[in-house]
Amino acid sequence: MAHQELMQVEQVSPSTLTPHPLHVKIYGDNTIEDLIDSVKELGVLQPLFVTSGNIIFSGYRRWRAAVVANLEYVPIIRKNFDSELDMRRALIEHNRYRIKTGLQLFNEGKELESIESEKAQDRVLAGKKIDPVDNVPQGKTRDIVAQTIGLGSGKQWDKLSYIGEHKPELLPDINKPNGISINKAYLETRHAEKEQERQERRADNTQRINGLTDPLVNGVRFATIMLDPPWDWGDEGDVDQLGRARPTYGTIPFDQLLSLPITALSDEDCHLYLWITNRSLPKGFALIEQWGFRYVTCLTWCKPTFGMGNYFRGQTEHLLFAIKGSQPLKRRDVGTWFAANRGKRHSSKPIEAYELIESCSPAPYLEIFARTKREHWTSWGADVG
Repeated sequence: MAHQELMQVEQVSPSTLTPHPLHVKIYGDNTIEDLIDSVKELGVLQPLFVTSGNIIFSGYRRWRAAVVANLEYVPIIRKNFDSELDMRRALIEHNRYRIKTGLQLFNEGKELESIESEKAQDRVLAGKKIDPVDNVPQGKTRDIVAQTIGLGSGKQWDKLSYIGEHKPELLPDINKPNGISINKAYLETRHAEKEQERQERRADNTQRINGLTDPLVNGVRFATIMLDPPWDWGDEGDVDQLGRARPTYGTIPFDQLLSLPITALSDEDCHLYLWITNRSLPKGFALIEQWGFRYVTCLTWCKPTFGMGNYFRGQTEHLLFAIKGSQPLKRRDVGTWFAANRGKRHSSKPIEAYELIESCSPAPYLEIFARTKREHWTSWGADVG
């Protein structure tokens, strides 16, 4: 049975006590206005815990309130420790059940990691294992930290630690009223880190694009790709569609479109915009899957006049939007249709489509089968003019 240490309450002057600097480091200089009036009226009801050297390791705020209230005496309980490490651990354990922000939890956890590391070094130097002590958590460091500071699991400490190391500005808002949870802050941190990696890759690819004539030559990868495939004349099913003019540009059979090097041209996080007619939608989905993208939605171009068609007269065309990786949009206020006039050249696409894409998806931009050049885009196609 563990030995129960007899705790005796003493009354001492607050001026004889000194707070441990670790308490201020971890918990900060928190306000005590809510305590002062109570202390003036009732005194300090719960004893402060101090070492034999009159160092406060629990009850710092009550002590500060007593000093401000000019109390003559405060109750204390003395506690002796075998080492400074044990005292530092006790300081944290005595604050286990207080409400703490993410920053305070993070500071506690890092202090405990330091304590565990120093204890491990002491055991190595002593050449022995220290027997387990009652009420001291045993196991992996992450689990010891989580249990001691009052987190649910070692995994939660891993997340909090990751936030503190990568996005520490989020820590003060964790666990605050109207603040954020550890899980939400962790996801935000990972997303921010992922976006930083994307931006670095985009900047590198953009720098390598200057003067580029063939994107495949030096392995440039694009964050956004748009294609307007020159579908083969006989590949649409109905050859003699009402109002359809035979194209004057070269066409490509569907099986060759499937083998386009989209994988080699797309960044690991990439947006794909594939121009498609109503009749060709099944082929568009097949291309997207073949190229390693996942279909998300389609953006519809509403034209001012009728076009061809054996059944219904076409007045819309679509941009199939697909994603590779997890690249988010730059904005979230765009609908799934837009109105624009037809281009001057056969099958040319409206300027509004480029503007929409540029506002929603990041550079560098690649247009395959381009018929005109556009600033900030790499235009790749035989008909560029």
